[in-house]
Amino acid sequence: MILCGGDALIDFVPVVRDGEEAFVPKPGGAVLNTATALARLGQEVTFLGGVSTDLFGDQLIRHMEREGIETAHVTRTPHDSTLAFVTLAGGEARYAFYDDTSAGRRWTGVDTVPKADCLHIASVTLIADPSASAYAELAERVSPDMVVSVDPNCRPTLVRDWAPYAERIKRIAKVSHIVRFSEEDFEYLYPNSAEATVAQELLTGTSRLILISRGPNGASAYWAGGRFDMDARPVDLADSIGAGDTFHAGVLTALAREDRLTEAGLASLDRATVEAALRFATTAAALNCERLGCNPPDLSEVEARLAG
Repeated sequence: MILCGGDALIDFVPVVRDGEEAFVPKPGGAVLNTATALARLGQEVTFLGGVSTDLFGDQLIRHMEREGIETAHVTRTPHDSTLAFVTLAGGEARYAFYDDTSAGRRWTGVDTVPKADCLHIASVTLIADPSASAYAELAERVSPDMVVSVDPNCRPTLVRDWAPYAERIKRIAKVSHIVRFSEEDFEYLYPNSAEATVAQELLTGTSRLILISRGPNGASAYWAGGRFDMDARPVDLADSIGAGDTFHAGVLTALAREDRLTEAGLASLDRATVEAALRFATTAAALNCERLGCNPPDLSEVEARLAG
């Protein structure tokens, strides 16, 4: 089982209705997107975090239940839902967030962590306390017993003080077995640093797999055996919403299907396994990009595209 801890929010996606621009509310957020993709790819998933009791929170819970994401460890509170208004330019998404008083940000942790193979955390709920410290402490607590996966998915417009935020992300990365940065995230967190240098520093500690996603330019992986670069799959682009989240879910799924989503399995990664995981993940991300909004493929769709 994979625990997904972090943001579940409402993306207001742009549409045109009767000649006028409008926004349609869709379940989203980096962690919920990843959880949705994992569930569609056949993984057992539990969501761990705060969700509002408002009408948008109800929509999020219905989505989780519909997708087969376990909700027993969701904390419902009367605080607001996080809202994100999305604009598109050339298929690339830009966001305006409303998050100051959200249920997700006010999550303070759990006393008992469900038994799982992996904890995945990411994004908005790592920015500000109390949720940011709660997830950092959770990652440190479970790291000796399960794989920890982190995707910073930075949102600079929400970060009010870069230094403590960057330090927190680096603290989490140091206890994480799998770390993914987009190129933009890496440049934001490690200005004037070389990817290979940072990757090798992380690999001397807990980390076993460092991923750099490059959008239409593919992705790179660093592990003890070296580096591998994967080109992006050809895509008839609708938009890029949720592409990185789907990519990350694809990597976790590919590793889990090969019984590598364990500390021992990650410690013994070889080139063939890394290459296969990146191929699976980039294929899943490409399929998502061919649809409007975050709409990850299911396992049969990925397998069909890989076989084609």
